[in-house]
Amino acid sequence: MMAMGNPLPASFEKSARLRAAPEFQAVFQQGLKSSGVFFRVYFLAKPPATGARLGLAVPKKAVPLAHTRNRLKRLCREYFRQHRSKPSGDYVLVAQSRARTADNRAVIDELHRLFSAINPPDNL
Repeated sequence: MMAMGNPLPASFEKSARLRAAPEFQAVFQQGLKSSGVFFRVYFLAKPPATGARLGLAVPKKAVPLAHTRNRLKRLCREYFRQHRSKPSGDYVLVAQSRARTADNRAVIDELHRLFSAINPPDNL
């Protein structure tokens, strides 16, 4: 039986994820960077047909407790899934040590600020 009411799929499909190390490296080396209090976001523009993909890096050194790392990743994936109108390209979010004490509202607010600040180049 299907749930009624929410037209978006409840999963974060594999095509919307960065998973391989070379994909992350390309974004780190060639992408734009923007920093906030809790996260650093890297963005590498891609042609519109590829859509937006997300990679997450939440290092143990910055966020030592597993349940906190998982909470942060879950919040980031859900924000990304719900805001699909982002410019096409690859995004990598890297958690900083202050993220470990952030509440959910502060994380969501920062993600909104960081993603809103990204302006892709027009030459794609």
